[in-house]
Amino acid sequence: MKHWVLDGSAFLSKIEKTENGFVFSNGLVRREIEKTGCKTVTFENLQNGVQLIAAPYADFEISVNGKTQSAAVFKFEKAEEVPCLERVAFRKTETMTAGGVYPPPGKAVLLHYSTEGLPSVTVRYEIYDGMPVMMKRLTVHNGGKAAVTIDNIAVDVLKITDNRDTLFVDSDYDSTTDFLGLDLQKYAKHYARYRYDTLEVAPLQRMNVKLMPGESLDSIVSYELLFGTAYYEQRLIEVKEMYRRIAPWCTDNVSFFHLISNSPRTIRKVVDQCKEIGIEMIIQSFGSGVNMESGNERYLECIKKAYDYGHSKGIRMGAYTLAYVKNYRPVKGDEALNHDGSHICRCLATDWSKQYMKNVLRFIDRTGADAVEIDGPYGMLMCAGGKTHNHDDFTDSQYKQWKASVVDWYREIKKRGVYINAPDWHFLNGTNRSGVGYEEIAFSERRSEQLVTSRIYYYKGTFSKNPSQGWGFLPLNVYHGGGKDAQFFPTAQNAFEFDWAMAQIVASGVWPTIRGKKAYDSEKGKEIFTKWTTLYKKYRRVLNGITVHFMPPRIDTADPSRTTCMDAIMNQLPTGDVRGFVMFFNQTDAVRTEDITLPVYYTGLSDLDAPPAPFENTKNSDVQYPLYGEEIAPLVIRARDGSERTYITDDQVEDKPIPPMPKGEPTEKTIVISENDENPVSYSIDSNANVHMQLTLPAMSYKWYVLRAPKEEK
Repeated sequence: MKHWVLDGSAFLSKIEKTENGFVFSNGLVRREIEKTGCKTVTFENLQNGVQLIAAPYADFEISVNGKTQSAAVFKFEKAEEVPCLERVAFRKTETMTAGGVYPPPGKAVLLHYSTEGLPSVTVRYEIYDGMPVMMKRLTVHNGGKAAVTIDNIAVDVLKITDNRDTLFVDSDYDSTTDFLGLDLQKYAKHYARYRYDTLEVAPLQRMNVKLMPGESLDSIVSYELLFGTAYYEQRLIEVKEMYRRIAPWCTDNVSFFHLISNSPRTIRKVVDQCKEIGIEMIIQSFGSGVNMESGNERYLECIKKAYDYGHSKGIRMGAYTLAYVKNYRPVKGDEALNHDGSHICRCLATDWSKQYMKNVLRFIDRTGADAVEIDGPYGMLMCAGGKTHNHDDFTDSQYKQWKASVVDWYREIKKRGVYINAPDWHFLNGTNRSGVGYEEIAFSERRSEQLVTSRIYYYKGTFSKNPSQGWGFLPLNVYHGGGKDAQFFPTAQNAFEFDWAMAQIVASGVWPTIRGKKAYDSEKGKEIFTKWTTLYKKYRRVLNGITVHFMPPRIDTADPSRTTCMDAIMNQLPTGDVRGFVMFFNQTDAVRTEDITLPVYYTGLSDLDAPPAPFENTKNSDVQYPLYGEEIAPLVIRARDGSERTYITDDQVEDKPIPPMPKGEPTEKTIVISENDENPVSYSIDSNANVHMQLTLPAMSYKWYVLRAPKEEK
């Protein structure tokens, strides 16, 4: 069976009616539902023959007016096949690297249930072509004459076998930063949990929604992925591939600039600069003075004219807004979120937040902004409430804040076709990009040290995120502190580090927050910027491909501006002419020559249908990185003040033991590799889907290579 990540075209979805139910299948996954009692009878992973269901079980629950009701008490009324659901308003852009088909191709059915004295329930199941993923959502409708309170909705309830580690559960009710470790108790804590042998997918706390006669309420959404692989990185590649298909907006790998100015004249100048060097979007950054909450019509018209100028040059324009933390100091009164006693966070289910969100939408509508960076909106925290809060107490504050900000507000933003930068994991509700994972204060250290730590952040962050799902950081002007040694301006003087920084940005595919008062400050800076943005656009599709980790950066703790060995960044694609892009770095003070084993399975050019065992020591937990300080005020920075650095590694992740790699035997399969995409050389791919090459790198240097399919494979 061909691995679906490489080619899922043969796995077409279908829904078959049985005597008392339906069977959903696509050759990768099979789920059988009994319509009586809405029972899941089987849930089988056809890739490996693993059965997930230990016993048939009524697979939803709703709690109404304080009483929980199982699906078993509901009477089946009818079924109807319907198109798959467009949950988020979608507008394809030229900078997206996925196919951009949304909703993903597949089949869907609605099962309608009712029972006397309770709201009716509609269950939506979806199965998709080419991936082992099913979606489920419930809609509760109050057809009675009296209001009811929906305490909670369990969208899926399954009796699970001991093979639970082969199931990945995702939901739009989420605010983790990544899926590192794939431990459901950690990444899915807000929306999924095991109660002994029963998986329950539902908000952790109560929803507490009053439903008036004639009103309906949607549950959270469940996505369930059945792994076809056994190892840590391979499973995360499957998760990332699912995201490319169920949330294609997160493959929009647009290049952007963070402008620290609110002057219309400066905005126009930077528009001209960005047009010259190939930057495609400008976001007025934090510290720029932009005010998305303003109702001043003169101000809004002034910004509109500046944005219109950007649009006339083909550049997307947007701004920053602080939705979450107010000024990094204690907040009192109606805005306080009392989750931990610090009083620094705003509650997003208040009269104030309703108006705040309307104000931001007004800014977008008045100015024509097509991008927004939201500091927030919500990290699934909880609030004790108050007079002007639109939730009852602590227990319903999590759901009410999420619904008001991440669902309702985001839905309006996405209807306008707006690109969203936001730090929390809300991709399934419309976020385009969040942080790749880093400590902001690291970018107040020396430039050469920033190079090492950035590569570590790119390395770590791309286990759980496609490159386009994360942003890094590059301070042209000083950020937090560090002075001239930390900023990249003047670029003529700092050309070596600036060139290196841009090189590793392009290699990783992780576009950073490049932050400054202007895009370039010299002809040399313009030249470097233009060179790398041109390459970024040329190879954008593969740079936002499948990240393959095989040579991690190792920081030298005796000198954190250096590494101890050669490292590499590589992305691959299984289709097209260009199949891979890899860049090697030698950030040491010695010439290094190494025999490189290059894993090329995800180029799709090997003999293997399933990915081989991965390389040892490439998991995120194996990489050590410096901890610089605390970001919440008052700032505590350990490194910049000369005190000793603290080095840490991530928690160890659970992974199947990796066996020794068998000796690679020659095959007839080949791949074409060329330095700087020039002078191509054909290499043999061995039986482990690896290529062997020797590489010499001078001290403090890098080299990049393009991997292409041989002519007969294009």
